[in-house]
Amino acid sequence: MPQLTRRQLLAAGLGAAGSLAAGGGLAGRLWPLLGREDLVPGAAPDLALPATAWSTTADRLTFAAVGDTGSGGRQAMAVADRMARGYQASPYGLVTHLGDLCYYGRVEDRFDDVFVRPMRPLIDAGVRFELAIGNHDGDLHHSDESLAEIDAELRLLGTPARTYTTSHGPVDFFYLDSSAPGLFGADATAQVEWLDDALASSANQWKVVCLHHPLFSSGSHGSTPGARNVLGPVFARRSVDLVLSGHDHHYERTRPVDGVTYVVSGGGCKTTPVGRSRFTAAAASALQYLHVDVAGDRLTGRSVRADGVVLDRFELRAREGR
Repeated sequence: MPQLTRRQLLAAGLGAAGSLAAGGGLAGRLWPLLGREDLVPGAAPDLALPATAWSTTADRLTFAAVGDTGSGGRQAMAVADRMARGYQASPYGLVTHLGDLCYYGRVEDRFDDVFVRPMRPLIDAGVRFELAIGNHDGDLHHSDESLAEIDAELRLLGTPARTYTTSHGPVDFFYLDSSAPGLFGADATAQVEWLDDALASSANQWKVVCLHHPLFSSGSHGSTPGARNVLGPVFARRSVDLVLSGHDHHYERTRPVDGVTYVVSGGGCKTTPVGRSRFTAAAASALQYLHVDVAGDRLTGRSVRADGVVLDRFELRAREGR
C-alpha cells in the first residue's frame, strides 16, 4: 500500500468528514481522530527572540526538553509557541529532543514542516538541539529503510551518532538508542558498556540521560519491557540524577527509584491517557514541554502546558560524594 503524506491523509479525512457530516456516523469519529493525531494545520510561532540571551556558566544551565513533536500540526505549533514564550521569560540555549521528530512521512520531505517552521524562533535565537532517536525516527527494529531515516535525521540536526555525550555547564548529558536493537540486539552490550564507562568518567555535578523509550510509564505504551533490567542498575550504580524520555504522549514524573528520577515528557503534539502507578509522583495527559534550571546543587524542573499552566514543579539536589 502506498504511504500517504500528511497532506493526503488530511485531505482524505476532511473529504470523508464533509461527505458524511449530514448523517453523523463516521464524521463524529473522524474529527476527534484528526485532532488526536494533530492533522489539523496550525500557524507557526511568530516571535522574534533575542539571540543567545541565555547564560551558561560552570554552575548554571537552563535547558528545555520535549518529545514526540513530529506532526507539524496545530498542537505541535502550540507547544513550540509555548517553548518560545518560555525562552522569553527564562532563556535557554539547549533543547534535548526526546525522539519522534517526524510523523507521517520521511524526515527529509517533512523537515521544514515538523522542525524548522515550529522551532524557527528558537533556531534563529541560536538554540542548540540535541536528539535521542525515537521509534518514528526509524522503525523500532532497524531495517535498512529505518536506518536511512535515522541517518537523515542525525545529519539534518547535526547529531553526531545514535549514542553520544555532551556537556553544558554543570551537566553532562548521555543520549541512548533505546530501540529494541539498541537495548537487546547484537550491539546492545557494547552500548551498555559504553554508557557505563561514560558515566563513570563523568566529572560534572549533574548526570542527565536522554532516551526515547521510558523505563517507567503509566501511559498507553507503558514501561518499556526489559529496559529496567538492562539500564536501571547502571543508572543507579553511576548515580544518574535524571532520566528524560518520551514515546508515551503524556507527562509523568516518578518518585526517586534507587536515587534516580524518571520523567516522561512526550506531549509535544499529541496526548494519550495516563494513569498512576506506585512509582508515580505526578502525571497528566497534556500537551507540554519541560523547562529545567540548574543552579549549583539544585535542579528545578517545570512541566509547562501549551497554554502556559505549570502542571508540575520539582526540585532535585545534587548527590553528595559521587
